[in-house]
Amino acid sequence: MINKIKDVNSAKLKVKKLFNYTFKNETLLLEAFSHKSFSKKNYERLEFLGDAVIRVVISNLLFKKYPKSNEGELSRETQILVSKKSIAKLSNEYKLVDALLYKNLKIKSNTSLRTSISANLMESLIGAFFVDAGYIKTEIIIQNIYKDLLKKKNKIGEKDSKTKLQEYMQSINKPLPIYETKRLPSPPHKPKFEIICKIDVEPKLTSHICSTVQEGQQKTSKFLLNKIKNEK
Repeated sequence: MINKIKDVNSAKLKVKKLFNYTFKNETLLLEAFSHKSFSKKNYERLEFLGDAVIRVVISNLLFKKYPKSNEGELSRETQILVSKKSIAKLSNEYKLVDALLYKNLKIKSNTSLRTSISANLMESLIGAFFVDAGYIKTEIIIQNIYKDLLKKKNKIGEKDSKTKLQEYMQSINKPLPIYETKRLPSPPHKPKFEIICKIDVEPKLTSHICSTVQEGQQKTSKFLLNKIKNEK
């Protein structure tokens, strides 16, 4: 039998300790930490809301912090900060997944699942803060969570290697890079992909083996950019 009182109290203590906040509506708190395997009333709706709230808050903070940055720079920096990768990393720092309520999930051995759920939990908790406390309090909480990532930088929104390679190919009137993905033999919880990139100015195919497709595309693009630069 599920002891919901015990579950809520455990979540209350964790949130109070980490964020110095006590929920007025404890049902929201239980929902924020509940996976769909645990309850029909789970964190997915709050996750949707939290994702939107984080984006608005971060966009607003960057807009105020960098008055000379253009739309493209602000947009790229926002995307970096609100990406699942960044949010999962922040969630792991708070060890939110340790308070997850779930059934029959191999969350400890499945790295990709754990990372995905970690990001979902942070978003759902932010959504719960927003519903329970409103925008101003939630903005303060997000600022504290992101304090290290929001430290003043000389330049924001730098383009990633894949974008730079695409722009370079366009600048010399050549076709855009072609990426091919091959799933290598590997366990489901630790996938491996070979990412192959072909460009007109380089006769040899370039490839990297990585745990995610995005990482592989960035690494192959960076390698090719450096090769082009060194050959000039």
